[in-house]
Amino acid sequence: MLMGLLCLCATAQEKQQVQDSVRKIITDKFPRTRTFDLQYRAYAPSDFESELFDQKYVRGRITDHQQWKAAMNFTLLRKQRWNLSANVDYRYESFNIDNPEIVSDALGPFSQNEGYHYIGATIGAMYYASLFKKPIIYIAALTADGSQREVERLKGTIGATLLLKRTERTVIGLGFVILLDPASPVPAAPVFTVDHKFKNSAWSLDLILPQRLMLKRPVFSDGRVSIGTELSGDGFYMYADNPGYADVYDFRQLELRSGLTYEHSIANGFVAYAKTGIANMFNMRVSERAVNTNDYILSAHQDATGYLSFGLSYNLPSSK
Repeated sequence: MLMGLLCLCATAQEKQQVQDSVRKIITDKFPRTRTFDLQYRAYAPSDFESELFDQKYVRGRITDHQQWKAAMNFTLLRKQRWNLSANVDYRYESFNIDNPEIVSDALGPFSQNEGYHYIGATIGAMYYASLFKKPIIYIAALTADGSQREVERLKGTIGATLLLKRTERTVIGLGFVILLDPASPVPAAPVFTVDHKFKNSAWSLDLILPQRLMLKRPVFSDGRVSIGTELSGDGFYMYADNPGYADVYDFRQLELRSGLTYEHSIANGFVAYAKTGIANMFNMRVSERAVNTNDYILSAHQDATGYLSFGLSYNLPSSK
């Protein structure tokens, strides 16, 4: 989330300088961060295999994999050089396993496969300043997350992005984020952003490394199509129901989704969208809560699979 906020800040500063009215209209119709967002995603069946303590454990076929997501984003306070925002995320994920084959005598931590609820709330602050005579945006965020049972963890993030270039068609930023989270496999990560509109073309480039690479263009009078790749880090908390294990575990996975997105501005801030493509899921690990994900007890590998998403978002009118 933080890398998206850093890029959003750069875009907001850019919009004050850009004189291309057509581009401004498209940006206003399809803002990066939306006040309310509801999304449903379904995955095609795919095979998987897992390991428990680095030993082969279970393999089978994942079917009926579905995910519901809801998000709310609000600006709580806005001043000339800083603002305070809040974000709430809810996610429900469910799947079935057909013909599971247990290839180990070991007893794992979970005997039941249920639907999983994830709830997270974040308070974030941004501060706008200058460094080396260039705009810089500082950001800090505190997140509490858990499940329908209780709050499980607190974690924080701090970062900054320096705008290296800002012209009518191009914004380039370079930054970093520090992850105040003992479970994170890395303590910090660089962020490189590019927002570029190609000359004499309707296409534009939206790049946030390592989060996404998208090519976008308006279509029809109220639509936009995007082609590219997005990296998403999802997870939820799992509760052991077999003896000999900790009570709470943290499931984390990285998912690379490559495909096509179509967005359509309906009216009065509402946007409907659909996404489809191929999902590659990797680094799927289960570790004890608040323990580094490199120290995992259970891991899995799942074959690439297709996905289809539908969503509806609403953005409150900006107060100027």
